Amino acid sequence: MDDAGLSDREQRALSAIEAELRQDRSLDRILRFGRLRHRAMAACALGAVTVGLLIAASITVSLPLIWGFAAAWTLTVAMALPLLAQWLRHRWQVREHTGRAG
Repeated sequence: MDDAGLSDREQRALSAIEAELRQDRSLDRILRFGRLRHRAMAACALGAVTVGLLIAASITVSLPLIWGFAAAWTLTVAMALPLLAQWLRHRWQVREHTGRAG
């Protein structure tokens, strides 16, 4: 199975292609924000479900609804915190970049 790897010429060509793709800022933005957008939409949907469970649990005082809200709240926070941290990191980098340029 040693002959299954790439030759030196193929490895250099692959490295050149990867370097060129890394320089394409629009492709990088599309790939990065596409995944981020899906995760943000999922977090918003889960947040809406959480609010619905909170309202239903408050009105009915039903133990299964209270536990459902607790589980949904935990998932919502676990999904939203990394998104919030990524957004804050991006804002910090933009602010730092514009501060140095100005």
